[in-house]
Amino acid sequence: MEKKSILDNPQVSHTLFYPRRTPIPKEIDPNIRVLKFQIDKDILIGGFVYLNDLNLPTVLLFHGNGEVAADYQGAREFFYRCGVNLAVVDYRGYGFSSGEPFYTSLIIDALPIYKAFHEWIIKKRLRDSIFILGRSLGSICASEIGSHNPESLRGVIFESGFASIHGMMTRLSGQEIDPEFFSEYSNDVRIRKFKKPVLIIHGTMDQIIPYQQGKLIFENVPPATYKNLVLIEGAGHNTIFYFENEYITSVKEFIQKFQ
Repeated sequence: MEKKSILDNPQVSHTLFYPRRTPIPKEIDPNIRVLKFQIDKDILIGGFVYLNDLNLPTVLLFHGNGEVAADYQGAREFFYRCGVNLAVVDYRGYGFSSGEPFYTSLIIDALPIYKAFHEWIIKKRLRDSIFILGRSLGSICASEIGSHNPESLRGVIFESGFASIHGMMTRLSGQEIDPEFFSEYSNDVRIRKFKKPVLIIHGTMDQIIPYQQGKLIFENVPPATYKNLVLIEGAGHNTIFYFENEYITSVKEFIQKFQ
């Protein structure tokens, strides 16, 4: 049984991903920048930067499964209150990114996207201070980038993320799989390599990714690495943004501490 053949099986990808194509808007707000990163000869990754202030740190957000980068235009004020610029990138097959998504593409693409974005930050003269935020599915990308501990990275935020893929892949593949079988592709293994500060935010009423997964992320961050777990009482997977004070306060304090 070959690991990647299960992880990247079209049936698994069809069940796991909910890609939504969106074009680049013809009219764009002057404080929005379009991102286009050619990370491979056949793969262009798209996204947007929602500018707040060039002198502020920037959060590079890897979004949830049913979302696209353009959705965050309506949420940018929420993140501005955290004292940051907001950049959101799409996965393969989402937004105006090319290709089709599969599990290991999230891992393959993560670091090249980060490196391309850091070059963009420097070129556009934004402050050289980047935080990664992995929401839900985006926790895969956050884990991969964080495991490489790039010098320019200030910290990693996991929001409604997961540590282990064992339960998900057992369910999606319909096969009983040994918990260690997918360990090399699992977030928890990568998180054990982290040296950068980590903030974990999770809702206690999350029915899609239970808050116990947030606790597992916390437990797998090395003891010598700064880590903070914020459990938002009553927040669900898709209602966590309604708990503005709890969410914004924890992110803002984390950013200010390590920017």
